Amino acid sequence: MGDPRLELDGEQVSARLLPERGTHGGYSLVIEGTTQSHVNPLDPLDLQLEYTRLIASVVDGCRDAGVPLRVLHLGAGALTVPRYVAATRAGSVQHVVELHRELLDFVLEVLPLDDDVELTVEFDDGRVAVQRAARTHGGYDLAIVDVFSGSISPRHMSTLEFFDELRMLLAPDGIIVVNTLATAGLGMSREVAATLGSVDADVLALASPAVVAGNSLGNVVLAASAEPLPGEAILRHADTGPRPIELLRDESLEAFVADAPVRRDGDPLD
Repeated sequence: MGDPRLELDGEQVSARLLPERGTHGGYSLVIEGTTQSHVNPLDPLDLQLEYTRLIASVVDGCRDAGVPLRVLHLGAGALTVPRYVAATRAGSVQHVVELHRELLDFVLEVLPLDDDVELTVEFDDGRVAVQRAARTHGGYDLAIVDVFSGSISPRHMSTLEFFDELRMLLAPDGIIVVNTLATAGLGMSREVAATLGSVDADVLALASPAVVAGNSLGNVVLAASAEPLPGEAILRHADTGPRPIELLRDESLEAFVADAPVRRDGDPLD
């Protein structure tokens, strides 16, 4: 039998931590059969999964190196991105909202955070937490939405109303980053891009060309801001992995979105 510490059979979620899965070692977090995160406890800069590199490229492309940030993370996973932000931007203040306490406790038992990671955690539905915080908090530089149950992303955290609420928690030049799974026809990614375009003045998408063409599995990471985003700088940071990354913006993003509808609370699919 394997190490029982690496298996979670909880009341609400089943997960495993698989060791030695990355090029340089580390652990992969697998939830309901889907690989969600990868963490190298010896090197928080070792981002094995493409989507984490794309999220990091938005962070590093939009803000000067080393500058501490205030970051809101909706969805904890294995805390890969919070670990990266803390390692590259000492003094950053980060807050994580995670639905499943048992999942995060499971991860931290095996992969504890370094003492210098300044992180607070709240256990709740992300939408509920955002609505509550909108009355009392704000000023985040980034809000990263990376919420999945297995391969399913909750629709109520991808609507126009949700992003309007989330925008209230950000500084005037704050950035919303959303990780979307490239489902069949890229429907989810296209609809979320359309929805963000109804909230913010500038929206861009990052993905492998094979993903955009529908020829490969993967993720589309979206970024949105009320202020212009430094697309070229973001792409320089993003296009460093084993396969090329494409940046969609303006006309190319419009072609990608096509006739995808804006998501709203109360839509028939909700």
